[in-house]
Parts: sequence; C-alpha cells; structure tokens
Amino acid sequence: MDIFDLKSRIQSSYFDYQKLMSLLKESTHARRVIGALISKGLIIRIKKGLYVWGPKWEKKLLSKEIMANLIYGPSYVSLEYALSYYHLIPERVETVTSVTTKRKKKFDTPMGAFTYDVLHSNNFPMGVYLKKFDDKNSFMIASPEKSFLDTIALRLNSSDLSVLEMKQVLEQDLRIDMNEFKKLDRKKMLELAKHYRQSSIKVFSNYLKANDHE
Repeated sequence: MDIFDLKSRIQSSYFDYQKLMSLLKESTHARRVIGALISKGLIIRIKKGLYVWGPKWEKKLLSKEIMANLIYGPSYVSLEYALSYYHLIPERVETVTSVTTKRKKKFDTPMGAFTYDVLHSNNFPMGVYLKKFDDKNSFMIASPEKSFLDTIALRLNSSDLSVLEMKQVLEQDLRIDMNEFKKLDRKKMLELAKHYRQSSIKVFSNYLKANDHE
C-alpha cells in the first residue's frame, strides 16, 4: 500500500496506531513503514498511539484545542489558555491548558505542550460546550465564565484570601483584563460557583455579590 492509498483510506485528520496497523496488515514490516512515514514527515506522532497527517498532506493542521481533547480525556480546554482565547488576559498562552477528572498530566508534543489539571467530577460538565472547528471537527472548551472559575479554583487555593483582596489578586496576580471581566455573566458565574468546593471560589462569589454594581 502506498501513501496515496493509505491517505484515501483514512478520512480523518487524526488516527491511532491500531488503524495504521490494520491498514498495513499485509506488509511484513508494518512498524518499519510507520517509522519511515514519521521520518519523512508524512505523518506526525503526537503521543504514543496518536498520529496526524504531516503538512505535506494536510495544509491546515488540526487546532491545538482539538488535539488537547484527543491527547488526554475526558478533558476540556480551560484555565490560562481559555482566558487568553477569550481575551480575558492580555498574554498569548502557548501551553494548552485543560481540565480533567483523571490524574494531572503534562505532554510535550510536536504541536507544543499540553497540561491537564484536575477538578472534581461535579464541576466537570457544567459550563462546557462543544465548539465547531470545521465541517468535520469540534472541541470541548469551557465557557468564559467557567474558564474564569476554574482558574480561581485551581490557581488561587489560599484559604485566607479576603474579599477586599480579590480585585487586586485578579488584576495583579492573574492579570485579568477587568474591562473584559465586566462583560461576563455574573449570574451564570454565581450559579456555576455553587458546584465548587474550593475556598477561593467562596471568596470570589462574595466579591461578586459585594460588587454587583460594577
């Protein structure tokens, strides 16, 4: 089987090791063939068992958000990467940050770094939606409000944080763009916040209630 035939049989932009082996089952050196495809840049090994087509075959590579979902799951894009995605922080974030219910993980891949932080399953589904990338692919990402709360929960674990200190922490420690922050749905955030256990979320909820006029 040549590369053109292989490409025609794999319609997806991503595929796994089992798929490749099943298509190369007639070859006596299937693993060697896969190695050659990688070395020539025709396919890219993202992690063990997960591949995408190289730029010679796919001019438009899969988005990092889609890859984040595929590399480790169940997971959804959130935290600093999502805050940057929604322009809630000024910096461009290169590492794709996600939330999972499984163990904390980090993957360094040809497409960049991907990290996964852990939240309790009670927090996982709410405020997460499927965003369409193209006609064939979509990815799971937290809403702006959910991304914000995930960040508060996982990056501000101080139990002695006061309501008065919260604004300073948001602006200086998390570097939140407060003009963009004011556009968030506060009612939605307060509703989502009820499902978190972290003390920092309780402080943040009290901050929202105390400053509902802003």
